[in-house]
Amino acid sequence: MSRPSNRRGRNKPKANRRLTPEERLARNIAQDHRDVLTAPPKRRRKAGHAQPLDPARTRQTGGQPTKRQPSRLGRWMGRVFSPVRQSLTGEWLGGPEVIRHLPFIGFIVLLMLGYTYLEYQYEYNERAIKEGRKELQNLRHHEQSLRGRFESQLQRSRLDEDMAAVGLTAPTAPPTSLPASNTPTP
Repeated sequence: MSRPSNRRGRNKPKANRRLTPEERLARNIAQDHRDVLTAPPKRRRKAGHAQPLDPARTRQTGGQPTKRQPSRLGRWMGRVFSPVRQSLTGEWLGGPEVIRHLPFIGFIVLLMLGYTYLEYQYEYNERAIKEGRKELQNLRHHEQSLRGRFESQLQRSRLDEDMAAVGLTAPTAPPTSLPASNTPTP
């Protein structure tokens, strides 16, 4: 008595893998040639299960390319939107022209990153310089106010020294007002 395995995927039936577009094209070409060679001329069977990858082929013409010209508006639309369509598909990214110029593109990206870094550094330094100037201006105002107070204290001490040299002292009582003598009395 065998026991079923606990491993996932072991009991699953193996599925066919998907074909790549190149393999499908090769299979369709081989199928078309086999049908043409083996079928009698009157009863050629068309393989309907797989369509050819060539967009120029149509089912109605039996595999012959169409000779239909697009209209003037269609040509103009194709010419205008061709770069957009090519950009959206991304095929141009793997082209040999882009691969050849990758070092130059890397250099340009490096220059752009360096320029952005230097621009941010410049703004940061400018902001620091402005803040430094404001701080310097505030310190100058503070220094001027301290110098003014110091000068006033210095002048007062000189006055006291000069008065002491002459023999005068600073009054301790507030001054009193004397009556005016040139005013007539009634």
